[in-house]
Amino acid sequence: MNTAVARRTALPFSILVAAAVIFAAPLVVALLTSLKSPSEITRVIALPNELYFQNYAVAYDRMGRSFLNSIAITVPSVIFSLLVGAISGYPLAYMRGAGGRAVYFFLLTGMLVPFQIVQIPLFFLIRSIGLYDSIPGMWLVHTAYSVPFCTFFMRNFFASVPRSMYEAALIDGCTPAGYFWRLLLPASGSGLAALAIIQSRAIWNDLLFAITLTTSDKATPVTATIAGFAGSLQVEYGPLMAATLISLLPVMVTYLLFQKAFVRGLLGGAGK
Repeated sequence: MNTAVARRTALPFSILVAAAVIFAAPLVVALLTSLKSPSEITRVIALPNELYFQNYAVAYDRMGRSFLNSIAITVPSVIFSLLVGAISGYPLAYMRGAGGRAVYFFLLTGMLVPFQIVQIPLFFLIRSIGLYDSIPGMWLVHTAYSVPFCTFFMRNFFASVPRSMYEAALIDGCTPAGYFWRLLLPASGSGLAALAIIQSRAIWNDLLFAITLTTSDKATPVTATIAGFAGSLQVEYGPLMAATLISLLPVMVTYLLFQKAFVRGLLGGAGK
């Protein structure tokens, strides 16, 4: 019996191990490269003869301010995105009829618009309202661009909450707004956590908004600084890999802290 079970699980387990190795390989190569001296960079797979931490010193020195800028951009942008997504997704989850579906599908069309199409008009718009090269300007752009996806995510999550909960709250004298703030949002913690992780990763890793709407050290996020390690004539592979690994830490730590809530949220709040 045990042998039969082992045979059935051997293939799926092998596939998972192979997938894990494939996904981990770039991270391992980046780590090895970040610890090599310039003379060893060309030996991609080989282990470094001696740990060369100077790459991390260079990376930290050049990306220190931009790292703080990314935190200052990401945290408020995620909060605003979640708030807008929850407020807009709530009525769409409970609206009946063709009108609600029409509004919902209209918002979803925003997910089909690539950034490159609005890049130039957005540049002139942000500059005309005085928010070019500023952290509040990045808040506005990231929040606005996240409305379709956040609405889609929270609308579907709210729709998974039993409607009897809403009806019972109204019978007890709770207003729709009171139900949203006092009952629905607290019960949707896993969905909000999942969306927060998705949004934080997207905003933290953004490069196009960064290079289009910021120029100075006061607002440039870490992704734009990392891009600067690759010049037109030379690529600083060691500091580039070190800076990349440093920039990955906040997203990885956030996911590890909230991974259970993330999985529950993606499953539509199962077990609420």
